[in-house]
Amino acid sequence: MKNKKGFTLIELLCVIAILAVVTTIASASIINLSNKSKENLYCAKLKIIESAAKNYSVGYMYELNESTTYYDGYKSLIITVDDLVKNGNLSPDKGDTVLNPINNESLNQLEIILYLKNNQVYVYMDDNNIC
Repeated sequence: MKNKKGFTLIELLCVIAILAVVTTIASASIINLSNKSKENLYCAKLKIIESAAKNYSVGYMYELNESTTYYDGYKSLIITVDDLVKNGNLSPDKGDTVLNPINNESLNQLEIILYLKNNQVYVYMDDNNIC
């Protein structure tokens, strides 16, 4: 009787099938982690924008106090991310554009509402229910 070394075709196909299943599961996990990281980066960027908007409001307190626009019953001022970039309160990502890390679209036209409540400035931005 001959001593045959090697694997049968069935054994090789089983190993390939198992590797395919493991690869599929790993790929799905990596994509999910990547999307979650982009969402976290987006929320962090919104926090930076919020901080820049508060810094911006220091120079525009007179306009805020004299505003005839109201948000939730409080005097408000509506600005955009582009205003923060042009005023030097926020550094752009590319050129003069602040990019959304989720889809690489511009955030420059994102409206920011600064409102005065009990002599304190608050910031409201629509975060698309991500943060």
